[in-house]
Amino acid sequence: MRTDIYEILDTVCDSSCKSVLATIIDVQGSAYQRAGALMLFQENGKQVGLLSGGCLEQDLFARVNDFLYDPNPNSTIVTYDLTDEDDLSWGQGAGCNGIIKVLVEPVTSLLKEDLKKVRELVNRGVDVTYAKRISMQGKVMDYLFFTAEGGFFGQWHGQWPTFPPDESTQLLQRDQNLYYIQKIMARPRLFIYGAGVDVIPLAQLAHLTGFQVIVVDWRPAFCNEIYFPFVYKTYIASPSEFAQSISFSTSDSIVLMTHNYEKDHQLIQLLLGKKIAYLGILGSKVRAEKLLKGIRIPEWIHFPVGLAIGAEGPQEIAISIMAELIQNKARRLAVAL
Repeated sequence: MRTDIYEILDTVCDSSCKSVLATIIDVQGSAYQRAGALMLFQENGKQVGLLSGGCLEQDLFARVNDFLYDPNPNSTIVTYDLTDEDDLSWGQGAGCNGIIKVLVEPVTSLLKEDLKKVRELVNRGVDVTYAKRISMQGKVMDYLFFTAEGGFFGQWHGQWPTFPPDESTQLLQRDQNLYYIQKIMARPRLFIYGAGVDVIPLAQLAHLTGFQVIVVDWRPAFCNEIYFPFVYKTYIASPSEFAQSISFSTSDSIVLMTHNYEKDHQLIQLLLGKKIAYLGILGSKVRAEKLLKGIRIPEWIHFPVGLAIGAEGPQEIAISIMAELIQNKARRLAVAL
């Protein structure tokens, strides 16, 4: 899952600036990023995402300037051939040694409104598939967003063609047109129960890596936007209120950082019956084993939380927890695909 998409959605939806979206739609050979990688350019100079290790961005930036100042810009496909060993201008050795096709398109007012709907869906835990019909000259003629539940929206004309049942990112050619299909996975949620000072670096890192972060605590003095201005939400709730009021999904992760034995014990008992992806328990192995005594431990419970990298202090511990969360997410996605 590419986490840049969530920051791109937030930036497009919350900004009034003109924007241009660049998407890798096809890769032949090796490249720094695979098909589906996105990058956003805005007229105020802001850039979100990355398409290469520096091989393409400078040239793309020059092309995007033309889009930003053109009153009626059209999309185009730019092809970068990085296989020429005699041409060092594209940064050979940075992981790019293939042929990369990049679709460059303006974010129109209509597309922006549809991207707002996409953000709302992925933030609610719904996967969204994005399809584009592109002329051989690179013009996006139609696009459509749809979900597994049957909802759809966008700007599509005519009949929707039938494609093989493949949910991976793909570029196909049909009836003298190109069809690009990409799945935008639901934004993963991370609930952190506990709002101590050591939670701040974990919440920051999780936010930066694409998680929708919700910090929960029973103490309003700690759990508020003064300490956590960057998270999606802060929520005041007792363990029972938290477990009963949230509709958890199989993509949700929870980390317990209460530093309170009784609260942790209560939370574990309440969460055992939920269907979640990950539950991490902060503290020593001895403490966690005591908390879990007599319980048949599901594989999604991790203790002590985080990868064993010798972490010390809140920042390093946050890195170890994020490493385990990313590893767990990657394994789930690999199984799903």
